Amino acid sequence: MSIRNKAPFRRGTPGIRCIIATAGLLVASASPAVAQVETYPPLDTGYVIYDQGPISLAFGVGLRIPSYNRVDGLAIGWGPDIKLAGNRIRLAPSVTYRSHLGAIDPSIKGTIAAGPQTEVRIAAGRSTFSNDTWIKSDLMNSLSALGVGSDARNYFRADRGEVEIFHRIVSPATTVTPSIGVLHEFAWSTGRAEPHTSAPWSIFGAKDDLKMRRINPAVIRGHTTSGLAGLRVDYDFRDTKAGAAARVEHAFDAPPASGSESEGFTQYTVDARAKFPTFGLQTFAFNGHAVFTGGDAPPQRYAYLGGSSTLSTVDLLALGGDRLLFVEGEYHYPLTGPLLPFVGAPALSLRYAAGSAGVGDLPDFIQNIGFGVSLKVIKFGFHLDPNYRETPFRDKTAFSVSLALPF
Repeated sequence: MSIRNKAPFRRGTPGIRCIIATAGLLVASASPAVAQVETYPPLDTGYVIYDQGPISLAFGVGLRIPSYNRVDGLAIGWGPDIKLAGNRIRLAPSVTYRSHLGAIDPSIKGTIAAGPQTEVRIAAGRSTFSNDTWIKSDLMNSLSALGVGSDARNYFRADRGEVEIFHRIVSPATTVTPSIGVLHEFAWSTGRAEPHTSAPWSIFGAKDDLKMRRINPAVIRGHTTSGLAGLRVDYDFRDTKAGAAARVEHAFDAPPASGSESEGFTQYTVDARAKFPTFGLQTFAFNGHAVFTGGDAPPQRYAYLGGSSTLSTVDLLALGGDRLLFVEGEYHYPLTGPLLPFVGAPALSLRYAAGSAGVGDLPDFIQNIGFGVSLKVIKFGFHLDPNYRETPFRDKTAFSVSLALPF
């Protein structure tokens, strides 16, 4: 017997789904129960942040990031990180060994959160200080000194205590940070202020009088007590980044630079930077640094210019004083080819820099026009002084090789 017009079988038919579900229940009820195995302790699959307690050690052993220069040699510190009052108070005491000086310096740094956008920063102890940290980062200066003997900083030693209050005013693209504080220090000279043969080791330049054996200017031994005020503005929107920082130090008491009774001094320091795109992948970057001083500032407040990171045709930090002005603009043009092994496509750059530094006033400005080629992390540059005048510390042209790293 045949049945005509039989409807085709569909898995989605409600009657079929009901039969399959009923059969599954019957099979499940007839099957023996599977014994559940309990684990001990129970498995914790949640993400948990474990509290390390109020005292912890950086990198697990308490070592601080080391530095290297022609005065200290290797400077390496050790100390714990301390957190108190629900992490509102953070302290970092440390001791730092400086191999070339044979000194062990104690110090402490800390922050106290006084509000959602307000914090107090404290620092006290003995250390080696420099007014030239704006030229290169700590890491870049250390690598440069160790590799080619080029240390772009002058130094002095001091026992210093400093307290500053910072308050951040935050908007979507801009952060404004005013500050106010006080500083007290007792400073003295370090290194050698005359030609010498004693200097830390470097791969190249260890015996060069303009590199690792370069003299370190002397300062005037004595106390400085100052009031501080500052304002920092940072702007970051899309591919445009810019910032400026101004700092005023008014010294109520300081060692007299002229040998007479000190009447103190007021020093203004300004930094500015900007980087923004132009056409395609091309960018323009600007940097500026200025120091102006009223009164009788001692040499421990002098700033310096010269070398491949500022004015390449001038000997390293050959210009210095209580007044300084430096501006730099660089146009960066990445190429799409040729693609070289390991380094990819090169990038071209055009650079203009101008600056001057002196005591009491600013001498004539020195200008540099430069052309550079960057290959991955190495940058080759050629620099020309269009108004060249023969001096013991100045050349008409200069060639430089530097690391092109993002810090």
